[in-house]
Amino acid sequence: MELSKEPVELNSGDWKLNIVPWIGGRILSMTHVPSGVQWLHSRIDINGYEEYSGTEYRSAGCTEEYNVIERDLEHAREEESLILEGDVGGGLVLRRNIFIPKDNPHVFRIASSIEARSVGAGSGGFSRLVCLRVHPTFSLMHPTESFVSFTSIDGSKHEVWPESGEQLYEGKNLPDGEWMLVDKSLNLRLVNRFDVSQVSKCIVHWDCGTVNMELWSEDRPVSKESPLKIEHEYQVTSFP
Repeated sequence: MELSKEPVELNSGDWKLNIVPWIGGRILSMTHVPSGVQWLHSRIDINGYEEYSGTEYRSAGCTEEYNVIERDLEHAREEESLILEGDVGGGLVLRRNIFIPKDNPHVFRIASSIEARSVGAGSGGFSRLVCLRVHPTFSLMHPTESFVSFTSIDGSKHEVWPESGEQLYEGKNLPDGEWMLVDKSLNLRLVNRFDVSQVSKCIVHWDCGTVNMELWSEDRPVSKESPLKIEHEYQVTSFP
């Protein structure tokens, strides 16, 4: 177990990531090396890529100190990866594995889970109600030429522009495993792929020069046998 005060850098393939384990395990920056674009809007203690253990904004998991459980630098057999764990109270931890896969260096993946480690016997082994809420804040380099695009599970196509404020998608409106932030001026799109079986709703929230593209798990208690998980990835591709 290592408590670190230096941002950890993951640097492999198309990506260079800076992560601060001691304040919420947040990703401070995600630079797509081929284009030179850094997509996250952050300060050291807020924004960037955050995750919460509840439906409330900045609930437990956001600012806790995370321990570095494992750190693999890229070499012949390993991929660049970092595993972090933060105590979110009530016998629960938020565990996050951030890695750049060897077999597809164009993406980076995040596999997160809320896991029960020591839940009181009186609760039948189940925790409080929790929700894994993925909350990245992306910078809009060209706010008037940026939008979120996706096809829903029901096949309908959506373009969501900044003037729409906040939009929530669930059920048949949920993006069908993929949605993207498009910058028409840069001719780039940041694609976020996820497993629809792990995500119950997606939220787009526009602010001044930023957008949040949130993934929410279902909202339920967890036990040692039934963690909440979201695994997803980011990739930059050209548009159109």
